[in-house]
Amino acid sequence: MVKLWRYFAVTILAFSIVGIYVLAAFNLKVFNPVAEILEDYSFTDFYYKLLDTGDRETSRIVTIVDMTELTKRRDFAQLFMEVDALHPKAVGVDVVFEGYKEEDLEGDFLLAATVCQLHNFVFSYKIIEAESMEGETVHSFYTPNDKVNEGFTNMPRQLYGGMKRSVSIGREVGGKVVPSFIKKVVDIYAGQEVVPLSDKDVNINFSPKYYHVVPYDSIMEYRDLIEDHLVLIGAMTEEGDMHYTPQGKIAGVELLAYAAETMLRQTEIRHASTGVTMVASFIIVFLSVILLSHYKAFTTRKKTLFRVIFGASLIRGLLIAGWLSLIVWVTFILFCSYNYSISLAFAMSAIALIYMAENLYDTIYNIIVFKKEEKEK
Repeated sequence: MVKLWRYFAVTILAFSIVGIYVLAAFNLKVFNPVAEILEDYSFTDFYYKLLDTGDRETSRIVTIVDMTELTKRRDFAQLFMEVDALHPKAVGVDVVFEGYKEEDLEGDFLLAATVCQLHNFVFSYKIIEAESMEGETVHSFYTPNDKVNEGFTNMPRQLYGGMKRSVSIGREVGGKVVPSFIKKVVDIYAGQEVVPLSDKDVNINFSPKYYHVVPYDSIMEYRDLIEDHLVLIGAMTEEGDMHYTPQGKIAGVELLAYAAETMLRQTEIRHASTGVTMVASFIIVFLSVILLSHYKAFTTRKKTLFRVIFGASLIRGLLIAGWLSLIVWVTFILFCSYNYSISLAFAMSAIALIYMAENLYDTIYNIIVFKKEEKEK
């Protein structure tokens, strides 16, 4: 019973020390960079690195058409007609054509006439997120138009870090929830509503994938990659449309491809609640305290050459590394099998501080015993 109390107390102390460090990181200015990194970190990033062995699964759903070098709007109209002629199930255009081009009004009129004929196309618009202009939107010059299907392409992100991990299903604009670009494209592809409209986000599954990229000037040569596919048209190499994700820095259109695949395949990453994470972390650290306590007792009970060698700090470090690896692989299997993520960051931080927590416990215990003996005198 005394030992169990000691294990429990050391576990609580380990978490308390971690809590002090976290509070310091988020409240002292000198730790601001650290706080931003901690806030923008997710344990799923580590799982994606484990999954990325180089041999990526090729998507059978999404094809990307790269239009980075296209500038003339008449050429965009031609591109849209060529893609439509190959009978894709759904097409998303990640471009906002702002304003008329005075030098090529004929191209503007041709583009406007073309998009009105494309019934399975979804075009993008932006919601202005600045506080002074909150709720305002930026559309292409040919809208509003009942014949043009539109959806917003804004994605949730951390305020400072900018890491993209989720996609919006809808967002409230002017007192009304409007569907996102990716929701509309996915619904058209599926022929039904895949996810009910709501002002919520879906955690994108960034399990490594390879997406076929078709050049804008060779559409007809890639019928098998266009027909019956979900086609996303956007810029693959434009620096202004690159985003940081768990897969590194990728093009906005590729980010949308991951989002579309997640919705269609219903593979959203589900994160464990705070309660579940805390309980799991406590159990892991509690077991770690017991393991290390038995290890210490084994190496100090009787002096033999084997026990002296086994008690070396290097062996202790290897033991902890092996134990952590086992925990990580269990949670990794859970992630791969059920798209369920439990963050181990808090638990691992506490495990790293068990030795300090044990020393603190012994110090507190010795102080209490000393004071008790002083009173008895």
